[in-house]
Amino acid sequence: MQTFNSLISEDWPAEGRAFPVRSIDIRVEAGDSASISRFDGQVQENWEREVAANPHLFNGRLITLNEVRLEDGAVTANGQIVPYAYHLWWRRQAPRPPTFHSFAMPVIISADGAIIAIRMSSTTANAGKVYCASGSLEPADVVDGRVDIDANMAREAAEETGLRLDDLEARPGYYCAHFRQAVMFYRFFHATLDADDLMANVREHMRHDDEQEIDAVLAITRDNRDAFDYAYSMLPVLELFFDGGLRR
Repeated sequence: MQTFNSLISEDWPAEGRAFPVRSIDIRVEAGDSASISRFDGQVQENWEREVAANPHLFNGRLITLNEVRLEDGAVTANGQIVPYAYHLWWRRQAPRPPTFHSFAMPVIISADGAIIAIRMSSTTANAGKVYCASGSLEPADVVDGRVDIDANMAREAAEETGLRLDDLEARPGYYCAHFRQAVMFYRFFHATLDADDLMANVREHMRHDDEQEIDAVLAITRDNRDAFDYAYSMLPVLELFFDGGLRR
């Protein structure tokens, strides 16, 4: 069994490199097994600074991972529910506390071979960053004590772009990557529409979206792949798709 306390482990593939996994099992536990409450004062102080800089932020809830294991291509993890304020504080720490941020990213591929991505608006904590529509694991994604990765991806894609993953062809299998104590899961979805049509649908969704989380939809191709300000989560996707033989 391969496990880690810091994600700096020779047992895991290198940081920023996507690798296939045969299953993902994330169990969400009640309580505070990682003793995160000891940071409450620092988290609150940072939250006040964050909100002063960006009043649009909302202190919702997400799932942070306390332990992650990789064994024979299967990822298993334990996690707990924390406020978003904890994540914003956590990502500013060096070294980071021994918990791990995690999210799942559906990678939507147009019929003409482009990755459909979004750019986050100034109202968000990731303003200006480009990546495929995705978000943190949330309590709404938990079914019978475990995270439903596919439900998370479907919800986030629909909320941010209006695109329904059920209308797309899901490529078999999942991929995983890690970077600075963030654990990312990926799945590829193929559309029957070309990039222009998909982006037109997303723009229509943007016009009626009260949240206004995104300010642009983009089609990433081999020719323009270096033109955008990507979030770290996108780099494994670009390498896997354009250089790893997943294009079709």
